[in-house]
Amino acid sequence: MKKKFLVLLLTLTMILSSSPYVAKAADTDDTDSSNKTDTIDGRTYFYDQFDNSAYRTVYKQINDAAQEFNESTSNASYQDGGYYTAFTLSVSNKDWEVIGNDGMDQIVNAVLADHPEYFWMSDSYQCKQESSGELRYTALTIECYSLYANGDTRSIYKNNFDLTVKNYAASLDESAKDYEKVYLIHNSIINKVYYASDATSKSKDNIYAYTADGVFNSKYQSAVTYGYAKAFKAIMDYVGVPCLYIEGQNSDLLDDSMDTQKQLKEESYINNCAWNAVYLGGEWYLINLGLDDPITTTGKEALSYTYFNVTDEQASNLTAITSRLPGIPKCTGTKYCLSKVQADLEADGLWEKSSYNIIDKILDKYGLSVVLISIGLILLLVVMFIKNIHKSRSKKKKEKVKKTKTTVVDNSELDAELRKPPIS
Repeated sequence: MKKKFLVLLLTLTMILSSSPYVAKAADTDDTDSSNKTDTIDGRTYFYDQFDNSAYRTVYKQINDAAQEFNESTSNASYQDGGYYTAFTLSVSNKDWEVIGNDGMDQIVNAVLADHPEYFWMSDSYQCKQESSGELRYTALTIECYSLYANGDTRSIYKNNFDLTVKNYAASLDESAKDYEKVYLIHNSIINKVYYASDATSKSKDNIYAYTADGVFNSKYQSAVTYGYAKAFKAIMDYVGVPCLYIEGQNSDLLDDSMDTQKQLKEESYINNCAWNAVYLGGEWYLINLGLDDPITTTGKEALSYTYFNVTDEQASNLTAITSRLPGIPKCTGTKYCLSKVQADLEADGLWEKSSYNIIDKILDKYGLSVVLISIGLILLLVVMFIKNIHKSRSKKKKEKVKKTKTTVVDNSELDAELRKPPIS
């Protein structure tokens, strides 16, 4: 038994050491509680939430195959259905009976959430019941985005992914506290990347915007919230800060012209946003880089802290899809919220002032034309108000003059005296 354990331990060590995408050990600086990560490991968080061996077995199967495909230059296989296959694996009938369709959906989403480095991996997959003699099993086919189907091209992007993550990490001081790492990477990504405002829905032409490749690839450097969140997690994994990738709904994106309840049931609105949760000093904090890189009406590049280290309550417009990922934590941390760390960031020369002001917020919320019309109406009302005041004052003045009694003085005698010639 002891020998088997040693062999298992050695095998695990070799697997981890062979991958270039392995996060550094978490900081252990006792002087800063934000560096204490307890037993939370963001790289395997959702895998760790599965307490059923069948779920864990299939998760490992997918992850092992995905890691192998990620390291290879193999082309994805084109299928008649118009999609590309990354790989196909067999799920035992025993495990499938436990997992089922809903469970498989959770497992695939867990692998994707734990591993942003699989930027080529689609959340679409195929399951087909197969048999070989008396053996029955489920053939699970994982799809690859067409943009990354070519093995050589994918390998170049993969190497760029690894290098860019390391470069972001290298920009941090070795003595940086965990909350400082979160803050600096938050700002660094936002300052380098443009929000892909034209990628409102997934397509083969803009799929990069929904992956970390959209952030890290100099060809694009453009993403939507999904891409921002995956890229941020990849860097946090590397520097040892527990970080989760979460998908859900942003109610601010609901269409006012459509029935709200109907939208809440549609997939395009149920899952229209992604963000992260970071673990600092024993507490979870919500952070959304995509929403902190707002699209301004004036075209100004802006940096916002609206969704930096906030609680679920403060970000009440964001609702996670808990049915797709097990054990999504509640974000209730306050010790490392912006208002409590700003002074320290300023003292260390790390603070960067937000460039997203109240005028930008008004313009972005209502639009330039609406704001200009509103300003015009306000000015018109002010002019009318001033005119009414002037008219009222003039009327009162006239009434006052009318009511004033006039005394007539007879100056005839004085006039006669004044007309007399001067005395010589």
